[in-house]
Amino acid sequence: MLRYDRSRYIALGLPALLNALALPLYALQITTSGSSDEYAVPFYLVIALACGLFGVSAMIKRSRDIGSSAWGILLGFLFAPPLMLLVALVLIFAPSNPSADQLEAPALRPTFDIWFTGFLLLVSPWMPVLLVRAL
Repeated sequence: MLRYDRSRYIALGLPALLNALALPLYALQITTSGSSDEYAVPFYLVIALACGLFGVSAMIKRSRDIGSSAWGILLGFLFAPPLMLLVALVLIFAPSNPSADQLEAPALRPTFDIWFTGFLLLVSPWMPVLLVRAL
């Protein structure tokens, strides 16, 4: 699928982006508090990077749906990552443009399985974190 409508972006893109933000903050909290599981911080950062890549791909697909350039998203992450948080929020409210991408028809409304996948994207990166914390 080359484009995400608003609800598919909310269901699949935002959980990944939230985890990409929360996991490094959690790793920072571990390193500053002197916790015994500092050895796991690189593992948390790798999970955050994977979530971030998934979130960036969702942002690119959403930008294709509104008629914007995917290159703008990629260059934004290279040169202004904090600004991309604002762009991620703007993509929620931007209206879709049905004629924006001629390569593919507009996406259908997400079904329960898409929303459930979004829930799993929100929860699943924290399962290894809990497992590492238990060790």
